[in-house]
Amino acid sequence: MTCKACLLVQKRPHCGAYQLQCLDCCTRLVMGAYPSKPHAAAMLAAIERFQGNPGRVRVLESVRLGLEKRRSVTQKSSTDLEKG
Repeated sequence: MTCKACLLVQKRPHCGAYQLQCLDCCTRLVMGAYPSKPHAAAMLAAIERFQGNPGRVRVLESVRLGLEKRRSVTQKSSTDLEKG
């Protein structure tokens, strides 16, 4: 997180600030639409319209990694609850 929008989101997580040249912002935007594929597709289309965007492939890879991370945290939490 290095752009101004990312810094703002650290202080106010639901502020809605995005800079569509920033990979982290693009990832946040698409992941915010999850699990709705039509909404995620619309976010990707919006990102692609901005000059200097990180590119569809990079954004999708970053989203995939973010979703994997989210799932592993959720699975770990569920496992911890079952053990407790």
